[in-house]
Amino acid sequence: METSVIILTKNAGSRFKKMLERLINQSYQDFEIIVIDSGSKDKTVEIAREFGCRVYNIRPQDFHHSRTRNLGASLSRGKYLVYITQDAYPLDKKFLEKLIQPLMEDDKVAGAYGRQIAYPNAKPMEKFFYLYFYPNKRVVITPEDLKDPIEFFISHVYISDVCSAIKKDIWMKIKFDERIIMAEDKKWAIDVLKAGYTLVYEPKAAVYHSHNYDIISVFKRRFDDGVAMRQICKLSNTILISSKAISYFINEMKYLFKSHRKWIPYSLLYNFARSFGFFLGINYERIPNILRRKLSKHKDWWMRESKVKEKL
Repeated sequence: METSVIILTKNAGSRFKKMLERLINQSYQDFEIIVIDSGSKDKTVEIAREFGCRVYNIRPQDFHHSRTRNLGASLSRGKYLVYITQDAYPLDKKFLEKLIQPLMEDDKVAGAYGRQIAYPNAKPMEKFFYLYFYPNKRVVITPEDLKDPIEFFISHVYISDVCSAIKKDIWMKIKFDERIIMAEDKKWAIDVLKAGYTLVYEPKAAVYHSHNYDIISVFKRRFDDGVAMRQICKLSNTILISSKAISYFINEMKYLFKSHRKWIPYSLLYNFARSFGFFLGINYERIPNILRRKLSKHKDWWMRESKVKEKL
């Protein structure tokens, strides 16, 4: 088996079956599908088994972005590991072929990342997010791009395990960091670049993927993003972060003014929630643990953190 496709699931919903149908009809066929489910109550597990996936079950509280992906890798048979989320949908039948091709062509390439395009029914703010951060141009990322971890983190949003491929032999040496709340993809990228490898962003390997966050959910998501950046990058370059945020906001307003003017009032509140959540996240160390649980989408992480501190 050359490739293992690893999907982490929980109540995957109606799109999951269509995604599996697209996967099993890829032009490239030398792969297995591993599904690790963390407590689905819908038909996710049943659908996965219908498509011949190898299904493993974990408790909901045991899910963690890094640890569960490491588990999937440890269960894999392939020399290439492809990660795709349950809510992503490959645009065409050559998605897998295009995604793993960079790994086949160059021994120095440790991982490859595909392009994400917002679903047609996504909110305008989400459509802009993917247009802004996921260019239609191939990028080769080298250790020289790692001069400033925060600049790297912000400028390489497209390094994402929503659709990625990595070499298993490199994963065996450099695993996903289980000490961080999320953004395991960015941390792994930084670690392999430090080790001298390169990465490739391949826009020809594209998926539909987006979230229709409401105000509260976008606040919590960006809080966790801020926590992850703080954990990975240590010091926070607030001037750089602020300048990037202002530039993004201005460009988003131009986009909305041009074709989605009625969304501008809502987007102002949406952007405030997103920015405030991120600000609190990068300053999470000043916030009591009990409050972090309420601000975060990952309550189990903070519960485990408090138990670890109690033992210490």
